[in-house]
Amino acid sequence: MKQIVLRSPVVLYETVEALYQHVNGLSVEGRKRDLLQKFGSKLTRTEREQIEQSCTLAAKVAEAACTGLEDGPALETFFRKWETESKWQNTCLAKLMIFSFLDIRTTDLEQSLQRTRQSAEERLNGPYLLRDINSGGISFYAAEPGQTIPPLSEQLDGLMIEEQYRWRLYKLLTNYSAMFDELSALLRPAAQRVQDILPRILPQLQPVYDHWEQYFAKHAFSELLERFTNQSMQLAEMDTYINLSLVAGGDMIYTYDELACSDCRQVYLGVLLHENFRVDRLQMTDDGICSLLKLVADRSKFELLRRCARQPSYCQQLSREMGLTTATISRHMSLLLEAGLVRARKGESRIYYTIDREAVAALCDAVYTTLLPEQLH
Repeated sequence: MKQIVLRSPVVLYETVEALYQHVNGLSVEGRKRDLLQKFGSKLTRTEREQIEQSCTLAAKVAEAACTGLEDGPALETFFRKWETESKWQNTCLAKLMIFSFLDIRTTDLEQSLQRTRQSAEERLNGPYLLRDINSGGISFYAAEPGQTIPPLSEQLDGLMIEEQYRWRLYKLLTNYSAMFDELSALLRPAAQRVQDILPRILPQLQPVYDHWEQYFAKHAFSELLERFTNQSMQLAEMDTYINLSLVAGGDMIYTYDELACSDCRQVYLGVLLHENFRVDRLQMTDDGICSLLKLVADRSKFELLRRCARQPSYCQQLSREMGLTTATISRHMSLLLEAGLVRARKGESRIYYTIDREAVAALCDAVYTTLLPEQLH
């Protein structure tokens, strides 16, 4: 199977990300700071210089998208962040509408809008089953032969999504075309400004494209996925298309089920990322330590860590053993995975979780040396 690095950003993707950050008070510079805090102590001088240059280019794209933008109810409706416990699940209406059906191979604005709408209508006009929603959009899965499709309201109840957002998602899935027309009118001026500035930026991005082409000539995407996310996935055999996202910064978004893009896998790599990045848990800040301790202090999450330390476990099994819903277990495991305290391995039909012993040991050491520094002498 081929791994193809596309050498031009997806205008529609960059525009949605830029407006999302604008509405929610985020910035490329802020994402750079987060990345350096997470990986900074292990970066070479060359890697730091590359990050600074890429950040400058990304900021220009974000500025172009938001120049002359008039804040208003429509912008808030589509781009206001849906707050969740997990950063990975933070999304907005516009991201769900576009990212769920976007074809990464189409970079032109009007073609991208047309194909996104067509893909959505084909999916939503037939029977479908919802798998999940997160910052990468909505994912679907195929029904088994003879399987009854539950009503949409029941499917929404089974998702890891806050109660206040389910009605908005219901309206989106049942009234997509009308909402898409409204969103397209909002996006076009900003997206046109992004499309106009890209020719001035692309020549400076070529070394980054070259770097990733060389990397994927020798490495599978699954290797990069495990390095960044602690997830070991048995991915379906299909072509993988990789595109750099300027505005997304240090994020990595990917599709992992066949229905999201029927004949290929799509990967968006934040332009600030580098394959040598490793989380340096020994350099935890006080805020980082407190966040992890708060996570572990929750009784259910603590018990999940205990059980995953004994043996690899999957959500349905843990749900039966602990008397919690599968959705609740999945939400807890998502947070523990995001924090780096567990590892995930995807089998043919389920995901198995195990405790990351090195990460838990590093947390305990960080607490010990922070609170009892005199013990080091």
